[in-house]
Amino acid sequence: MNYNAEELNIMIILNLVSAEQKKEIKLRHIYGLIKKINLTLVIIAIAIAITLLSAKVILQSKFNEIVEQTTLVTKTNQGYNNSVREINNKLNFVAEVQNDFIPWSKLLAALALTTPGDISFYYLKIDAEAKTIKIKGRALRRDSLLGFKNRLADNASFKEIDFPIQNILEKENIDFEINAKLDLSSI
Repeated sequence: MNYNAEELNIMIILNLVSAEQKKEIKLRHIYGLIKKINLTLVIIAIAIAITLLSAKVILQSKFNEIVEQTTLVTKTNQGYNNSVREINNKLNFVAEVQNDFIPWSKLLAALALTTPGDISFYYLKIDAEAKTIKIKGRALRRDSLLGFKNRLADNASFKEIDFPIQNILEKENIDFEINAKLDLSSI
């Protein structure tokens, strides 16, 4: 039996690789596959990083625009707030002045109405904090001075009138001094 190689077309596969070499080849295949997978993951990670980085740049740009717009609005409003605060301070000051206002002209008018024509003042001191009045003057007659003292006592604005006895020791041309407490609520 003569067989021709062409006729036989049978191929004999001989595996002359040892078991250790088979293991090593298998490990190299697995290593190559892992290497390809790692390379694919690195490329995907790079693509994600580029996407995230570009998103960060876009967001930072939008954030800066918003901060700039907000700053402009805040600066504008801060100017208005300062103006309103200044006006409120002035109004509070005016209100405080009005609350502390005492109509001294009414007190002086009442004092002028109760003063007879022959009495003149050369010293008048009103102390708002102590709520006192001190009057020094000259009366031509004792009767006028006593009438003036009685009219002061009848006025609700004057309390605790101090009228020294030496004020009436003289009959004419009397230099007098009167001290009294003021009731500012009745002015």
